Amino acid sequence: MNEVLLKDYLVSRVMVQGKMVEGYRPVYFQTNEDLVDPILDIDFYHKDVFSVLASSDQVFTARYLEAKTVDAFDFDSLTLHYFYLRLWTLKYRHELYPDIIYGRRVWLTSLLKLVKPSNKHEMDALNFFKLHARERSNLSRLFYDDSLQPIGRTLYTKAEELQDCLSPELVFYHLDMFKEFDIKKIYDIVLLSNVLEWARGDKKRLEIAKNNLSRLLNKDGIVLCSNLIHNDPKQFKEEREIFEDTFEFEKKGRSYTYTKK
Repeated sequence: MNEVLLKDYLVSRVMVQGKMVEGYRPVYFQTNEDLVDPILDIDFYHKDVFSVLASSDQVFTARYLEAKTVDAFDFDSLTLHYFYLRLWTLKYRHELYPDIIYGRRVWLTSLLKLVKPSNKHEMDALNFFKLHARERSNLSRLFYDDSLQPIGRTLYTKAEELQDCLSPELVFYHLDMFKEFDIKKIYDIVLLSNVLEWARGDKKRLEIAKNNLSRLLNKDGIVLCSNLIHNDPKQFKEEREIFEDTFEFEKKGRSYTYTKK
């Protein structure tokens, strides 16, 4: 077993026991934001997209809208294992979301028997879930409580709508948006979700995120954000002031965009 997979598995076992580990958080079982109205006037066709991985709904949405490339990032590598569980659920069970949230181990075990991995990440994900199935883990502990989350919306409501979006290849960066990193590729769109909310009130971290996003984007590139949890108007105003020298702000319902000047 490689060191990364072993670390992810051991961390997830600790989380199943109800404890937290630095650098990891529970995974979003499904999107808790609106992935319909805020993106309807944004052209994804043949664009290069950089998306937070989270529940994978952002990545599937960009693929569904025929982006040229969709690369993903998250500071929690458990999200990458979950991406493949989502993909297998769609491919082999023709369902949008895996039936494991209440610890249905038989469902998981039967699904894993169908998987034929085609790359290293997919193989790691398969081994990760096989270990948990063997240990009879209560995997619901790895997810945020859906009942405490806003109700999300997606452009797709049936698994069949995503059958052209199931490539197992995914370029994934394990990174924190509030720390400097070096990625050479330039993107047209960044699907950031509510990542910036995790730094509200911290000017230094927001400044780092702004500079990272500026380096990642073409001129006129778009950052699509959501405002889901931390709704302090003063802190939101502070975030906008930090970004205003580099980005144009536009409100879009409960979401908003920053467009690079």
